[in-house]
Amino acid sequence: MKLSPKKQQGMTMISMVCVGIVVGSIFFLAIAVIPIYMDHGKVQGALDSIKKTVEAGGVDESPEQISTRLFKILGMNNIDNLITKDNIVIAREESGHTKVNIKYEVIKKIAGNASILVEFDDSVEIK
Repeated sequence: MKLSPKKQQGMTMISMVCVGIVVGSIFFLAIAVIPIYMDHGKVQGALDSIKKTVEAGGVDESPEQISTRLFKILGMNNIDNLITKDNIVIAREESGHTKVNIKYEVIKKIAGNASILVEFDDSVEIK
């Protein structure tokens, strides 16, 4: 009778610890990044809201009026601390349309001297 050696099955303790570290790191990073993208969704919603209200009103608003309206919407959503007047460019194009561009970045500290940088550049064209 020929005996076959037992085959090793399963994971060792070291490999389970390594997998746990990788999964935990991804989870920790996701917890830090998800709120950034949730706030970005609010910024996009504010831009869409500006476009709808200005176009629905039918009144040709000045860039200052659009900026004031945008900051009111951002203030209602508690994200006015992300965007400053330096981050917003409101320009009239040759076609008569107004283009609103918001470019900003968010730096989130993760642990120690490690941080994550997320850059956003959104624009909307108002007819």
